Amino acid sequence: MNKFDSLTIYSIYLRNHGEFNTFETLGKDLDRIRGMGFQAIWLLPIHPIGTRNKKGALGCPYAIADYGGINPEYGTLGDFRSFIHKAHEKGLKVIMDVVYNHTAYESKLYQEHPEFFLKDARGNPVTKEPEWEDVIDLDYSQQALWPLLIGYLKDWAAMGVDGFRCDVASLVPLDFWREAKKAVEAVKPGVLWLAESVHREFLEDLRARGFEGNEDAALYEVFDILYDYDIHPAFETFVKGETALKTYIEAIRNQDAIYPPGYVKLRFIENHDQPRFLAYGKTMKDKEKFTVLNYLLKGAVLFYAGQETDTQRTPSLFETDPIDLGHGVPSYILLVKKLNQLMAAGVFSGESIVYEVVQEKLLIVHDPEYRFLGAVNFGQTPLTHDFALGGDYCDVLGGRESGPLGNSTIVDYRIFIKK
Repeated sequence: MNKFDSLTIYSIYLRNHGEFNTFETLGKDLDRIRGMGFQAIWLLPIHPIGTRNKKGALGCPYAIADYGGINPEYGTLGDFRSFIHKAHEKGLKVIMDVVYNHTAYESKLYQEHPEFFLKDARGNPVTKEPEWEDVIDLDYSQQALWPLLIGYLKDWAAMGVDGFRCDVASLVPLDFWREAKKAVEAVKPGVLWLAESVHREFLEDLRARGFEGNEDAALYEVFDILYDYDIHPAFETFVKGETALKTYIEAIRNQDAIYPPGYVKLRFIENHDQPRFLAYGKTMKDKEKFTVLNYLLKGAVLFYAGQETDTQRTPSLFETDPIDLGHGVPSYILLVKKLNQLMAAGVFSGESIVYEVVQEKLLIVHDPEYRFLGAVNFGQTPLTHDFALGGDYCDVLGGRESGPLGNSTIVDYRIFIKK
C-alpha cells in the first residue's frame, strides 16, 4: 500500500490567497486550513518571476528567474523557513512547486550557463511549447546541469520542505528524476514526489514533433503520486452531461489495469489550470456530489484554495486577483471536513476498490470486504437500491442509525462504514 494514498492537499497560489498573501500572513490561515482536516499545503512557485515576454501585468509564477530565490512579494528566505516551521507545528506538511522543464528568459541560470538550454538552429534559446512564450527550455543532454538542479532540491529538503510537486514532469528525463530522488532521500528520507503528468494529447503532440516525454506508467517508477490528467477529458465530458457515468467509471477502472499495484492518482475537481467546478453551470449540490466522488476514488485528493467558496471564477495567475475566502459555504466546508477525517483514518485506502453503476445514475463504491460503502446519485430524482448487507453499518454523513444495510433511498450521497 502506498503511504500517500490517503493524503489530502490544499493548494495555494500565495499572490492571490486573499489577505493571507505573504509567508507571514499565511501563517495566520493555517488553523483554518488544518481545521478543515487537510494534511498538506502545496504552494505554487514561490521564486522570483521573469519579465521578458511576461504574461499579464505581473508575469507567470512558472517563468522562474532564480531557483534559489524567493519572490519578494511573499517575503524573505527567512520568512519561508519560519512558515515551514509554523506549518509543521500545526501538523501540516509543506509541498513546493518544482519547475524543471524551463526557466524565464533572463533567469540566473541562463545568465550563468546559457549552454544548459535548448537552442534553435541559430543558437537562440527556445521552448518546445510555442504558447509558452515567456520561458525557455532546459537541455538535459547537458549532464553538468543535473547536479546544479539537484542541489536546489537538497537545500529545500534540508530546510524542511516535505514534498515536491514537479511541473510537467513528463517532459523531464526519468533518469534525472531517479537521481534527484536518490539524492534528496539521503538528505531527508520520505519526501513526497508528486508529478504533474500530462494529458495524452499533449504527450502525443510532443512525440510527433520529435521530442521525448514520459508516459504515466514510466513516471510511477519514481513518483509517489501522479495527476489524473489521463482521464480528465472523461471527467469533463461527464460533468458537462455529454457522456454517461458508466463511461467515466470505465476510465477509472482502466487505470487499475495499466498502472502498477499501489499506484496513487491525484483526484481533483479544480486546480489552478482548470475551471472552477461551478463554472460548468453546476449547483453547489452537484459540487458536493463530485467532491464525495473524489474521495471515494482510489487516490490522494487535491483541493484548490477558494474551492470552499461559491465562486465560479478561477483567479488569474498573471494579475493581482485575490480569492474572497470570506465566502466559504458552511455546509460544504463541513462536508469536506468530514471527508478529510475519513481519509485521515484510512477509511478509503486499499489496493482494491470496486465500482458499480446501477440504474445508470447511481454509483456504488466499496472495498471487497464491504468495510465501507459509498453511494452517489448523479440523477435529479431519488434512487432506491437494495444493498442486501447484514452487519452493523453507520451512515457517517447522513446520521442514520446503525444497523443492517438493506433497501435504502439515495437522494444525493451517503457513506456507510461497518462497525
